[in-house]
Amino acid sequence: MDKEKFLKELKYQLRYLSKPAQEEELKNYENADYNEKVEDIANAIYQKRGLNIKVTKKTSFFDSVSQIIDAIKSKNKKVLLDLLFFFLYVFVLIILIKIPFIYVRDTISTIFNVLVSNSVLYTIWNLAFEILYAITAILIFIKFIKNKAKDYENTEL
Repeated sequence: MDKEKFLKELKYQLRYLSKPAQEEELKNYENADYNEKVEDIANAIYQKRGLNIKVTKKTSFFDSVSQIIDAIKSKNKKVLLDLLFFFLYVFVLIILIKIPFIYVRDTISTIFNVLVSNSVLYTIWNLAFEILYAITAILIFIKFIKNKAKDYENTEL
């Protein structure tokens, strides 16, 4: 990482400090090793100043998928078995999450049929509820993938 990018990232991570304190810390790290993790430096600065702030690295979903693909490419049997059970677990979890959605959809659909008896509103209701489930399932899938990628991030594959 070059000096400019390093200092910009460090400044962002130190955003909870006052401007003078932030500038003071940035001056201390102008000639530092730019290969160190910015999050570790920011955590050390916050700890040194007595602040209970924890900085963690933000990873995108695509970085997480790449990390899992690298784990699969490693051909380590233990890792592959772990990933197999992980994906089975996520699959079963997403199916189980569907149960409350079905219950609520059917309950409210019954009320719709009794009170409104309009097929267009009923169809819109069903479609909206299925979209809500799809969004929920996708968000859960992304969260689990990111967490699993964090597990593999620092391990030697």
